[in-house]
Amino acid sequence: MKKDSIFKFGKIILSLKNLNKFLKNRNNKNKKLKNSFARNISKLERYKNLIEKFNQFKTDEFKSKKSKKTKNVKEKFSIIKKVNLIQNLNFKSKLENKISKLKEKKFKFNKILFNKFKYFNKSKNLQILKINKNNKTNKIINKYSQKIGIIFYGEHNLILLSSTINHKNQINISGVTEIPIPTNVIGDTLIEDSNELANILLDSINLLDLSGSPLLVILSSSFFNIHTFLVSDLKQISPNDSKVKAKSPYLPANTIVDFLRISDKKLSEGLIRTIYSKKDFINSWTDTLQIIDHPLIGLVPAAPHIFDSITSQIIEKTTFLIDIESTTTTLLIGSKYAELQSYKLPFGFSLYISDNLEESNKNYFERVLNSVQLIINDSNHKLPKNIFVMGSGLDKLINKEASLPKRFKSILDLNLSEFTYLPQKMSVHELVSTTINSNIYCLASILSSCV
Repeated sequence: MKKDSIFKFGKIILSLKNLNKFLKNRNNKNKKLKNSFARNISKLERYKNLIEKFNQFKTDEFKSKKSKKTKNVKEKFSIIKKVNLIQNLNFKSKLENKISKLKEKKFKFNKILFNKFKYFNKSKNLQILKINKNNKTNKIINKYSQKIGIIFYGEHNLILLSSTINHKNQINISGVTEIPIPTNVIGDTLIEDSNELANILLDSINLLDLSGSPLLVILSSSFFNIHTFLVSDLKQISPNDSKVKAKSPYLPANTIVDFLRISDKKLSEGLIRTIYSKKDFINSWTDTLQIIDHPLIGLVPAAPHIFDSITSQIIEKTTFLIDIESTTTTLLIGSKYAELQSYKLPFGFSLYISDNLEESNKNYFERVLNSVQLIINDSNHKLPKNIFVMGSGLDKLINKEASLPKRFKSILDLNLSEFTYLPQKMSVHELVSTTINSNIYCLASILSSCV
């Protein structure tokens, strides 16, 4: 019953009560009725009208109820629709809440992702990514993933990957291109033509559909040197410190230094990991990246991140890692979150490549082992059970017929990251080399270590 109908009905009941009261007291009020006969007659007329209205109201209500019965099915259907609508709205509300929570997770994931990435600033100071995290699951989940372009350069060879990484640190490689770079674009010590290199990179970025995606630039280990100091040995943690300068293999005016403070539980004073590179080389890369004008995650050396990933999983007193390149071999010796030193061996796999891969393999690794032995003879280190191997040399020196000799262990045998790489399903997979599986594994592991 509508609110207005109830109000009118109440008024009619009240008027009828007044009428009954009036009729009961009529005999006792003859004098008053005589004196105001005309007024009382008019009241009776009003009451009659009220009674008629009441009867009409009851009739209308009865008709209304009857009509409601005839429309019962329609009303039920309408009610069901309303209930369903309410339920749908509730479901939609719950769904929107879930979606908002998931979006919040995605936002947090992206925020964490980019907060942990250290960006190059305009002053061109080298920033080294130092975060290590390894989450492993069996199934690749593509929801809420961030698309990232990976650029790797070493020994006049440029590799670009299109990848996505999700909040569970799972990586999917969706596109690959490999480009040989002439010496008139990148020389042995720095970029000679930033505009030309920028054009090459932009063409590859468009080819891999990476427009607007952040870029992680990884440079060959041969461009960096690493040394570790005790905090107490330095007067100041600065490139101007005399001991820091003394360990640089480059001229002081052409040296750029990045510091990482690490804590060794055995040492109360702490350690400082120092990474050296040529300033003009790093500046030439930052100039090129400014021309590209893409979001930049960072510019990082390859080997230190792989080393930290290994030491986070393998418990050894001292860890040895070699990065095999064409003309050089980089050796890293150190411990988890502790002392780390790098050494340059003046030879690479190209010096030993021949028609007999098994012989090439044997000769190269024998020389590496001898070089490592000479280095540790001057220190307190002992030859470890395993010397871990990474780099493009793995693809050149190893196959089914020629495996790694004793004491050497490929990082491909370690679960440093979880990624998918299916060349046959890629729309873009352009290689100059026969295979770059080792480099793909390294680049995916470095990206994983940066999250």
